Amino acid sequence: MTDVYPFDLSLPSPVGRLLQLRAGASEAVVREGELSDVQTLMARPGALEDELWEALGAEPRLRMLVLTGSAGSGKSAALNHLLKREHTTGAGRIGACLADATHSDAPDRGQAERLAEFFAPFTDSSPEPSEACRVIAMNTGMALRFFADLPGIADAPPLTQLEALLRARLGLKELPVAAPPPDWMTRAVLVVNFDHRTTSGTEGSLFESILQRLDPHDQSGVFEGARRCSTCTVSDWCWPMANATAMSSEPGRRALDVAAGDVALARGRQIAPRALWDAAAELALGGLNTNNLNGRDACYAIADAAAAGDEAALVHGMACNGALGPVLLQGASLNPSAQGTLVAELSHRDPSYDATLPAHQLIADSGLDPEVDAEQLLRALHPSNSQPHRAVQRAARALEEGKASSPEGDRLWGRVLSRAAWLAGSLRSRSEVSPEFANALVAQSSGATEDDGSPSGQTLYNALNIIEEGLAAIFGLVSGPEHYYPTSTPGADAQADLMVRVHLIEDGWLKSRPDPVIAANPLGAKHVAYRPLSLSLVVAGKPIAVDYPLWKLLQGAASGATPSTVDLERFLALRQAIRLVGVRAGEQRDRPLLVRQRGAGGRRFRIVVRNSAAGLLRATEVL
Repeated sequence: MTDVYPFDLSLPSPVGRLLQLRAGASEAVVREGELSDVQTLMARPGALEDELWEALGAEPRLRMLVLTGSAGSGKSAALNHLLKREHTTGAGRIGACLADATHSDAPDRGQAERLAEFFAPFTDSSPEPSEACRVIAMNTGMALRFFADLPGIADAPPLTQLEALLRARLGLKELPVAAPPPDWMTRAVLVVNFDHRTTSGTEGSLFESILQRLDPHDQSGVFEGARRCSTCTVSDWCWPMANATAMSSEPGRRALDVAAGDVALARGRQIAPRALWDAAAELALGGLNTNNLNGRDACYAIADAAAAGDEAALVHGMACNGALGPVLLQGASLNPSAQGTLVAELSHRDPSYDATLPAHQLIADSGLDPEVDAEQLLRALHPSNSQPHRAVQRAARALEEGKASSPEGDRLWGRVLSRAAWLAGSLRSRSEVSPEFANALVAQSSGATEDDGSPSGQTLYNALNIIEEGLAAIFGLVSGPEHYYPTSTPGADAQADLMVRVHLIEDGWLKSRPDPVIAANPLGAKHVAYRPLSLSLVVAGKPIAVDYPLWKLLQGAASGATPSTVDLERFLALRQAIRLVGVRAGEQRDRPLLVRQRGAGGRRFRIVVRNSAAGLLRATEVL
């Protein structure tokens, strides 16, 4: 008797490939010269690699390229592409290369000696090397530990000028005594920090290219044309491939990229490539449960769903709905994303949660006319130049014939249809970032300051006002139009607080400043298409970055919300800066003071100098 399989097991499993793309899979780590076949498909060269290759060949020549960033930021993959291009072209643009400094934050003795040898041509007061550009990929922690350990290395070269240059480009604290690097070193060393790479939220971003590689028909994509699908007898149940088709289309990838860009802005940091691949795979899987395979081929998860005949679960997995959650079907074998994951944060940008008329109509009208529901699903979940995926067609028939009905009914299918409209570009992603913060970032990125008379300057000034109101509410006291801050830290047994009136913006204590990444490393920032995610400020002479989590805290406090102690502990630098404002302002004898009695219902007295020569004061009780 011959066994009959639902698909050709000799061909790669597209569902299995999605599992390989997950962050916990073996394909997550890229090492020098060890790109696997899957990694080759995932980490194709893009605009950044092209720019770096051109920089290596430009005149005057680079003598050292330093690729740095956290684990998973993509520096190793970029280095591999550059080395492959050098090997293929024989252009002579890359000389010595060191890549094993990427996988730990501190060098062992062997690594330290290799680093010392690698940096030897850049010793203090040395002339410009004439050899091809040296390329190194290393974490910031590795660099700092190496320079700290350098004096203990036998015959170690003096590298104080190079260390000063790297510290400046990485935005690290300057050395107490360090000779400035020579002009040739300043010009010939390029530092590219992959942690500053804009990976989402901009046209042509990395996330868009990742999503584009999910096209099942792309022979060079991660599915390599998904050849098994043409042999599959249950492909009309395969919502992962239907999802991949929709996600890789131009409107689908743009919709998800805009949402991911908003997540990055809300987090205050760029999303690592590894996390983006993980999210893309999870979205495509659509909540597919692969926990019951028991060693079988991954595509059997679809065969099992087909055998169960649960068309409601099929519809629920469409448009990434099963991954975005929540799962409303009782007993459905779907695994929505866990709270706190990138996919869960993307789900918060679902435009169907917005109080807009188009979204409301999709939700409210769902289930009233099954034929219309089926037509909307078909229209949304396929690119305009191709036929709908067979799974989309089956799901549409299930809606039309009422086979996907459930106790949740309208609510469930309305969510699926709205998310399909989102991927089709009919509904725009909702933002969780306040427009005041987003607009202020754009204004500062344009070079505006709060003192400009331009609209951008006014936008930035308005943002500083919100920040000042929040600082006064959290760290000081608001009395009418006046703000007061503590002049000292009284003991626990103190009966009153002495505070001084300060207008942070008006008195020059709170100012904007140029973005430190662009100021310290403009060329490196340009190569990674750097997009600031925090406002760069100076408070009492101390540099402060206000990212969106901090902005929300300040904006909430300005509106009357009380921040928790945990929230405040996260922003110690800002609290210290405000304490400094109070102390220094309190030293100015002409400033109004305020005495606040401690305890419930404590009285407040405003104190001003009436006659400084006679030392005469006036105290007035205020509310």
